[in-house]
Amino acid sequence: MAGKFKTAFFAFPGEPNDLFETIESAKEAAAGASDKILIKTWPAMDIFGAALADEVRSEISTADVLICDITRPNLNVYYEIGYAIGLGKPIAPVINKSFGNAIKDVLSDGFFDGVGFKSYENSEQLSKIMLELSSHVLVELYGKALNFQQPLYLLDTFRKTDFRNAIVSAVKESKVFFRSFDPVEIPRFATISTIMEATSAAGIVIPLLAPHVDDSARHNLRAAYLAGICHGLNRPTMLLQRDYSTVPADYRDFVLSVSSEKDIKDNVVEFAKNAIICAQSIRTAQPRVQKSQLQKLTLGASSAENEFRTLENYFVETAEFLRTIRGEARIVSGRKGSGKTAIFFQVRDHFREDRRSFVTDLKPESHQLSLFREELLKIFDVGAFDHTLAAFWYFVLLSEILLTLRREYDQRAMRDHRALAVTTEIDTSLDRFGGFGSGDFTFRISRLSKLVVEEIKALKAKGQALSAERLTNIIFRGIAEIRTLIDRHIPDKTQIVLLFDNIDKSWPSQRVNEFDIRSVRLLIESLDKIRRDFEVQHLDFKSVVFLRNDIYELMVGQTPDRGKAGQIRIDWSDRAKLRQVIFRRLAASTGDHRRTFEQLWTRFFVPIMNGQDSFEYFIDHCLMRPRFLINIIENAIANGINRGHERVQE
Repeated sequence: MAGKFKTAFFAFPGEPNDLFETIESAKEAAAGASDKILIKTWPAMDIFGAALADEVRSEISTADVLICDITRPNLNVYYEIGYAIGLGKPIAPVINKSFGNAIKDVLSDGFFDGVGFKSYENSEQLSKIMLELSSHVLVELYGKALNFQQPLYLLDTFRKTDFRNAIVSAVKESKVFFRSFDPVEIPRFATISTIMEATSAAGIVIPLLAPHVDDSARHNLRAAYLAGICHGLNRPTMLLQRDYSTVPADYRDFVLSVSSEKDIKDNVVEFAKNAIICAQSIRTAQPRVQKSQLQKLTLGASSAENEFRTLENYFVETAEFLRTIRGEARIVSGRKGSGKTAIFFQVRDHFREDRRSFVTDLKPESHQLSLFREELLKIFDVGAFDHTLAAFWYFVLLSEILLTLRREYDQRAMRDHRALAVTTEIDTSLDRFGGFGSGDFTFRISRLSKLVVEEIKALKAKGQALSAERLTNIIFRGIAEIRTLIDRHIPDKTQIVLLFDNIDKSWPSQRVNEFDIRSVRLLIESLDKIRRDFEVQHLDFKSVVFLRNDIYELMVGQTPDRGKAGQIRIDWSDRAKLRQVIFRRLAASTGDHRRTFEQLWTRFFVPIMNGQDSFEYFIDHCLMRPRFLINIIENAIANGINRGHERVQE
């Protein structure tokens, strides 16, 4: 046992009893074997008349190391592990492998990827582990500087419920850029990545889920862990739950219960804005040991949503990107992780730089037409369904273009009072649809679909026939006025650009709902109709929809006139192109743009792996997708850092 360890706090669940007794016996055995360490467990704490949660945090803060038993997932224990990490304490995770599936369960979630743990079967083995504890301070090894470009961090949920959507909508309403962990895109919640995200955040938003919500057990474990890290770092942290339910004692006092969308919006918007103010006073603690070049290296985020503010620094302008900005196709398709969203952001920014362009970028956080689809199918046959949904898309898309126009006039109103009259006119038109102009796009399409369903049900209750004309009137009321407003206030020789991404996000790769595919087809057909209508008005209109390859192929199978809408398929079969992705990121991270790829790569990685070029080895294992390539290289960097290496070894 290294002499510098004086005290250790042991965090573990109170049940099952077998686990409790083994840990207590091991503690006594370790105390008898060495006088260099004092191990305290929570049952041995003096908590009579004191707040248990405060005392636990106090014990962790005064201990030299936290030993933590993760045999069975426990919210309090995971919070305490995170709290110790945030405080800069070494952690020593242990697992009793005699418990069925204990190691398998821990490995499945990814919490300790790249960190490691030790296993034991009895008190004798555990007592020996207690005498050889870790000295790694993870927050010093993997902490990152504050991200002022996207300072908020959100722990997303697997199911995109109304509660979760209201939180995301409120974050967007705050106008504070954010990053997120989305389990749909990244299934593993690795400690190293979490430390990087938490340390670089000025504020963290964490929803807690009710037990009946799918994946709530795993999500709430992540929430406890992340909350602990953030509290240890003393970062502004918002824990939200819908209404009141029992929360574990360690962080119960920090949870805010909300009962309505207004509650969520008011609290989240205020928190997000206050986090920006707090960011000005956040000071990153200086590590006790100078960071190595490998520790300073970062390849950026593998998800474009988490780096869209800095993506231009290392974006590779592929042929697919150049064809998209030339308007050669109206659909861009690619496999998951192929970089569709990166192209989406860069195409958007390209057109925004042109003052003659109005860019409407639609990126719903989740597809909100499921309820709408189910209600329509209860009422109509397939033909009426198609007619109604096509009308719905036509209205939504034109309204979003009008909202883009309104935002432009909002900016002009600061220097031209005549622009204020235009924004008022637009707001009056959109307010007829229940305040359609408020909230984010996800929130708006959800609200509109509910309004349409309510009106259809009201007509049925009155016994009125639902003809195609009546359906058109329900959705198209005021549509002529919206088109008139666009035509009247859009400047001459203006190019209107509409980009649509994420419609198929979280859809399963197998057994996609047939009517979801119809929805995509009708969306694209509506965009074509808008383009033709604008051509009559002598307006230039371009649109691009970004889709997964499998969704595109299914849609083509439903399309009578195949090939009518041109398609660009993202292809990463060229290894040299993947090399460019990493080369740009290495150069951006080091600030060295003069050296070749080989010179930069071998500075951080051994050149040969099992007789093969080390970079080619990574390519062979990334399924030829940029996101996966970035992820596995980042994991290798983390392993190298964890072993104290100056560069990644074989």
